[in-house]
Amino acid sequence: MELKSDFTYPVAKRTLAKWADNLLRQEPADDGGLHFQFTYNGSTCNNGGTPFTAILHAVISDTGTPRIIRNAWIEIPDDQRQSASEMCAAPGSTVEEAEPFFRKLAEPADFIGRTLESVILEETPENFAGCFCGKPHVNQKWKIALSTIHYVLVSCHACNVG
Repeated sequence: MELKSDFTYPVAKRTLAKWADNLLRQEPADDGGLHFQFTYNGSTCNNGGTPFTAILHAVISDTGTPRIIRNAWIEIPDDQRQSASEMCAAPGSTVEEAEPFFRKLAEPADFIGRTLESVILEETPENFAGCFCGKPHVNQKWKIALSTIHYVLVSCHACNVG
């Protein structure tokens, strides 16, 4: 089963092309796969929307089809934690108090071992707010990151991601 170039994405291909050019980095993974890093520019939900950046990491098999998601996790970079600690799901209001929330985001995603296309197409609750406060919020961020990765793997954008 090959990746489908006529795949129906949850967002417009024009948007995916823009995200691929501006928000996605790719490098070889230690296990021989492809390590993608999708930069998500979010905002907190709790205080009028303090901006922060998160990195959604996905390691995808480099050979064979279908492409399997080998690992995936969310990183809140150290320099973004103060802002991100203001999300309502982060207990307290300090970086230290939010540490359990950040550790939970950094745990391996529950879709590891599945195909890229099956995760993108799965019907899941989604919330389009800019935060990571609940599973629907996280699902939506993964949909856009994994859709962008899929788009890169089936298009000429794969040559431009670096």
